Amino acid sequence: MANSTSPEQSPTRGIHVANRKRQYRSRIQIAADILEIAKAGSRKTKIMYLGNLSFDLLQKYLEMLVGFDLLEVRGGAEKSYVATEKGQRFLEDYRELQKYSEMAESKKRALETSLAVTR
Repeated sequence: MANSTSPEQSPTRGIHVANRKRQYRSRIQIAADILEIAKAGSRKTKIMYLGNLSFDLLQKYLEMLVGFDLLEVRGGAEKSYVATEKGQRFLEDYRELQKYSEMAESKKRALETSLAVTR
């Protein structure tokens, strides 16, 4: 991921994966990134590249997401990974959680600022 906090438009089929400052991502963030990339179907190398994941970590997450029925494997020799309906719901829930988290963080900053001003 790049060092900006604004969303990035990928040159590949309009895939949006949020850029984050260099920081560790949670399991939920990584899973959501993979599901976002695989919404319309993606091969392993594309997910690895756009998700900024090592091959070993990608393997682990693909197995986990397929096991939880959030991703499905399509195709023969040219395997493609596609987010399932359950995976799409997970992504929607994740986005909603992010929205509320950002709102709470914004309100926290406003409260901290008001306390700093009243000193």
